[in-house]
Amino acid sequence: MPHILFVGIDVSSKKNVICCLPEGDNAKSLSRFTVSNDEPGVTTLQERILSLMQKHELTHIRFGLEATGCYSSHLARYLESVLSFAPFEHSVYVFNPSLIKVFKKTHFLDAPKNDRVDAWFIAAKLRSGHLPRAYTWSESLAALQRLTRTRYHIVQTLTRETNFLLTNLFLKFSSYSSGPFGKKTSATSLAVIQEFASVEDIVNMSVDDLMAFVAECGKNRFENPQEVAKALQKAARSSYRLPKAMADAVNLAMASNIRIIRSLQEQANSLKKAIEEHLATIPQTLTSVPGIATIFAAGLISEIGDISRFPNQMALAKYGGLAWTENQSGDFKGVESRLIKSGNRYLKYYFTEAAKSVQVHDTVFAEYYSMKKAEPAKYAEKRALALTARKLVRLVDYLLRTNRLYEPKEVIRQQV
Repeated sequence: MPHILFVGIDVSSKKNVICCLPEGDNAKSLSRFTVSNDEPGVTTLQERILSLMQKHELTHIRFGLEATGCYSSHLARYLESVLSFAPFEHSVYVFNPSLIKVFKKTHFLDAPKNDRVDAWFIAAKLRSGHLPRAYTWSESLAALQRLTRTRYHIVQTLTRETNFLLTNLFLKFSSYSSGPFGKKTSATSLAVIQEFASVEDIVNMSVDDLMAFVAECGKNRFENPQEVAKALQKAARSSYRLPKAMADAVNLAMASNIRIIRSLQEQANSLKKAIEEHLATIPQTLTSVPGIATIFAAGLISEIGDISRFPNQMALAKYGGLAWTENQSGDFKGVESRLIKSGNRYLKYYFTEAAKSVQVHDTVFAEYYSMKKAEPAKYAEKRALALTARKLVRLVDYLLRTNRLYEPKEVIRQQV
């Protein structure tokens, strides 16, 4: 019969506080100590735990720690796959901090908040059972996740910078939105914004010269550059005029903004290439779904990890923040429900963005989205997108578990 040591670790940037509990209901710890959160510290942790196992003639070790971003990543990896605890069997569990918080309140409403107490409660949670799937680490998925999360950060920053650029753009060229460029941050559009100091420069330029400028910046991709030039001049004529001092300030601000946007665009493209190369080494079938290209597939796979750690698609949906709260008591049942606020925000982003794309490219999802959007409800469009993303969870879960290519008829048969 195994005799288990429960090791709770409270992680911070500089140190790890450890509490070791035996089996049973004994609240007294076998050992408490603190080590630095670095390689020498985790080696000391290994030595202390092995000594404790031999002293008390134990056979199994369960390590538990809270997910604290980058601060817990090294420790979890070292405990799971780098350090050896032979001949003893060991497993590692990484908890959502909210689970430990709820467990703590359930047992002691007025428990103090400090590292020693937190380490004890993590060990006690390990001992109580009802544990998540044991932590596993994959180098390829961890590397892919670092790339996709970095690109996510770049894209979010790019969106903020673009929105700020548009505020200055309205001051400089108030009718630009009615001009010929749909995407304001395209190479040609940015060249126009940066090259011309004022709308008067565009108005006073000959159509032929402006047409040549547009053709050169657009690398001759416009079917009719003359129409583009005329539309640009028309928008310039109807725009407000700025006084010189204000115009100079706006131009300087926009020039700085454009340099940042171009740099971000370059970094996003570079990361996209790296993600594509990395994803090519990972067997997957998500890209067989119309609308799920490399970036969405990589984001979903890197955040989900090993699909077997989720017992079913409902657990995956909850982890991705695509589950709804329930408001019910007795005979009362609330009509409206909201999406839960917890969950992996990166996974929720990739499911939602992928759903936007899939409902455009796939007839099954397009019909479902249209049906939900037509239902009389508040925030019909947002609701339809969230429900479509939830439907996509079932599909992704099915494809990852079966490793099959997407076939709409098969999906319908599986009630996806």
